[in-house]
Amino acid sequence: MKNFKIINSNFILLVLGLILALQSCKDKPNPIKISRFDQDLFDSISAQSSGHFLALQKKYPVFYNSFAQDMLNISEEERIDAYEPSLSKFISFPTILQLKHEVDSVYPNLLDIETQLGGAMVIYRKEFPENVTPQFISFISEFGYANVTFDSIVGIGLDMYLGSDYPLYPALEFPDFMIAKLRSDYIVPNAIKAIAIGKFENQLKDKRFLAMMLFEGKVRYFMKQLLPQLNDSMIFGYSPNQLAWANSNEAQVWSHLIEKKMLFNAEPNQYMRYFNDGPFTIAPGMPQESAPAIGVYIGYKIIEKYMDKQSSVSLNQLMNDADWDKILKESAYKPY
Repeated sequence: MKNFKIINSNFILLVLGLILALQSCKDKPNPIKISRFDQDLFDSISAQSSGHFLALQKKYPVFYNSFAQDMLNISEEERIDAYEPSLSKFISFPTILQLKHEVDSVYPNLLDIETQLGGAMVIYRKEFPENVTPQFISFISEFGYANVTFDSIVGIGLDMYLGSDYPLYPALEFPDFMIAKLRSDYIVPNAIKAIAIGKFENQLKDKRFLAMMLFEGKVRYFMKQLLPQLNDSMIFGYSPNQLAWANSNEAQVWSHLIEKKMLFNAEPNQYMRYFNDGPFTIAPGMPQESAPAIGVYIGYKIIEKYMDKQSSVSLNQLMNDADWDKILKESAYKPY
């Protein structure tokens, strides 16, 4: 009997060890690989082959066609030829080749970005087990797009993340507030934001200010949950001074919105200034020292308050809930 107990005890310890090991593996980031469509498209050796573009179309069945038609505006008529006539010209333009060289210089690999996305996807898979893990694809569109989503694909336009000191951004007349965020540390937050917007933007059928405010707040809350170590300034795209202003003036901004009767306004042309990026919130009554897109910030604070009070509500449940009036009421939001 003693031997049996010893064997049984060892067996139990072995099982517990396996369970812990499996749990540990489950919690570790699964490798995320960003498909380098930008490099595949410009592959000089493969491009000399007559089947280069057809092979790419097969490798990237959804993204390839959308890249050609939606991003480069190539005619649908070229689809039968895998858009080869126009794409051949695109990858041969000297300015495009120079841009590709500059992208390769800044991003010879994407290992650090893949590691960060891997960590975020561990949380995503846990919170949304029914969803397909997104496929990440990098591309170059000649400064057209920073991020795009197609089905479960998230596209990352690397030419929009070449650094705040990249000389062509001012030459292209990009505003300073935009240039400040065209850098590598925004790639992962913007990709996570793109997932949330792409997945849930159908909730914006409600055109009220309240719906826009809480939707944008949910998107930032989603980002914060998937990237818990990310500084709040990166969540909102704020400078440290802008974040400090928002934190210090939260109550005054809420009073301003109530006074202006904005919450139930259903005319986007009257309230979008509270959500648009800029050097500050360019809306009547908002000072020039204000943080931009202040409606997004207030929306996040309401969602944060709601989730603090509703401890049983999961991130999945929150993101699928578009009952804006209920969320506002149950948040009991009063920043005074």
